[in-house]
Amino acid sequence: MYNGCMAIAAIPKLTYEEFRQLPEDGKRYELIHGEVHLTPSPATRHQCVSQNLSSSLGPFVIKNALGELWTAPLDVRLSHDTAVQPDLIFVSKARANIIQENYIDGAPDLVVEILSPSTAAHDRATKLALYAEAGVPEVWLLDPNAKTVEVLKLQGKKYLMDAALAGDQKLTSPFPGWELPLIDLFDFGGRF
Repeated sequence: MYNGCMAIAAIPKLTYEEFRQLPEDGKRYELIHGEVHLTPSPATRHQCVSQNLSSSLGPFVIKNALGELWTAPLDVRLSHDTAVQPDLIFVSKARANIIQENYIDGAPDLVVEILSPSTAAHDRATKLALYAEAGVPEVWLLDPNAKTVEVLKLQGKKYLMDAALAGDQKLTSPFPGWELPLIDLFDFGGRF
């Protein structure tokens, strides 16, 4: 007998191991508390900032044997049912054991999120909370449109602003001896 209720299909929550078994379709996904989220492809402005940062910081990290710097797409497994893809990931030499063959297994020393209009709210609300819960000590939020950088450091269970950078300031934290002027970080080759 029909009771007027509509049947709703339940979508099961996935573990990270189940998530890894999903077929590749060329799109970027993240797993957040067992739910699969599609991540939009980055725009050219975003990619310029990623390239500028990694081409400056990467050689410094290698030359000084500090650890390893990784760029997206690469899963960072924060728990059994949560894996995200930060734009840049730094894992110190002391914590290199979290680097697995197909993903980073645990909280990196630093994650960098490059904000875009389509991802900024997700990065600031959802992903920051996940990073804090997992114990990521430092997060950088880079805004290519505003040409600003926020350096956030974990204090207890939440992030506090360590630095808000703009204009002719330089990004340095947490790498003594390395600096990147924001004018170089947000150099778009005169395109935008």
